[in-house]
Amino acid sequence: MPLHRRVFFIAGFDPKSPRFYHHLSRNLAAHRPAGSEGADDPPVQVSGRRRLNEWADEWDVHWPASAGGDDLHTRYTLLRWDDIVRAHWERTAGRVLRDHWSFYVDGFRQGFFGRAWRASRLNWMFVVFPLGVALLMALLWSVLATAIVAGLPPSAAPWATLTVGLVACGGAWWSWRRLSHRLGSDWLMRLYGFSHTQAAGRVHELDPRVDAMAALIAQAAAESPDAQELLVVGHSTGATLAASALSRALSLSPDIGRSGGPQLSLLTLGHCTPLVYYFATADQLRNELDALTSHPQLTWVDYTAPADWAGCARISPWHRPGRAVLHRLSPRFPKILRPEHYQTLRRNRLAMHMQYLKPADLAGRYDLLAFTAGRPTLRDRHPPQASTDP
Repeated sequence: MPLHRRVFFIAGFDPKSPRFYHHLSRNLAAHRPAGSEGADDPPVQVSGRRRLNEWADEWDVHWPASAGGDDLHTRYTLLRWDDIVRAHWERTAGRVLRDHWSFYVDGFRQGFFGRAWRASRLNWMFVVFPLGVALLMALLWSVLATAIVAGLPPSAAPWATLTVGLVACGGAWWSWRRLSHRLGSDWLMRLYGFSHTQAAGRVHELDPRVDAMAALIAQAAAESPDAQELLVVGHSTGATLAASALSRALSLSPDIGRSGGPQLSLLTLGHCTPLVYYFATADQLRNELDALTSHPQLTWVDYTAPADWAGCARISPWHRPGRAVLHRLSPRFPKILRPEHYQTLRRNRLAMHMQYLKPADLAGRYDLLAFTAGRPTLRDRHPPQASTDP
């Protein structure tokens, strides 16, 4: 059957297996809000998952036509890097402290926080939040320990002061880790620590994987000349990898999107590319982003919610604009989720960050299933004359 669209999806810094993302795809198809695109048509069908190779799985999405129309067929390929994530997922005490030290100290040295401050005060506050939690706990326990030591009688043995100090250190560590987990700052710190390592070029297994992803994207463009669209989708940290992979694919095949084949599109969701390209060491990523935005046939649309602490809604996902069609938009979760659902997400930062991939309660402009399997292409939905870069 002829393919309407080829979709390549790259998940964020998440150790979950392809089974999880295949389930999300089926869930999107099964729960269509009333009034959304295709909600009154026959149900969208998602095939079983197939192993393409050791780092890619795929499935098909079939959108049956309403009366008089044509069926739409989409080949959906999950480009995996969950094995790399798991290798960096360990959260020992040493790893936690090293992540804080390297991200904040080296980030300050490289000018990361100055760039973030000038671009968005709100996103700067999100980025320093985990450090604030750590410093608050250290301060509270230091004050408590100082007060206890001051209250000891002059005749107290020297080891009493040492004991108070050790207990305070243990209490500070325990309460910090508990509070960090409760507030979600430990999860944010996983992302920040990995972003620093990525910017420094120390995730040695990542570059070959992105090169392989790029080769597969270029191959798909050559093998699907009659498809209407080649769409690369990246969520969270996957948005950074999606931009790199697509830029490298264009280096391999510069005619992608130019010579009458499928339209070329990039959709990023909850992006956090500045967590990498704001580091002085991330020259390669900045060059790849510039190559993308200079491609006039590319449509790059980013949906990032201002309330998503892990996303950089107030900062552009591209290093600087170019000739590509570029849009920065909000999914407007308060408009497409019921109030009680949205308030639950406000209390759970990880759930908020994952909502881009889940069904909405109400119909609205943001519709991931329609973007990836519906009839209009990303450029048709977001035409050049309405291009936005606030």
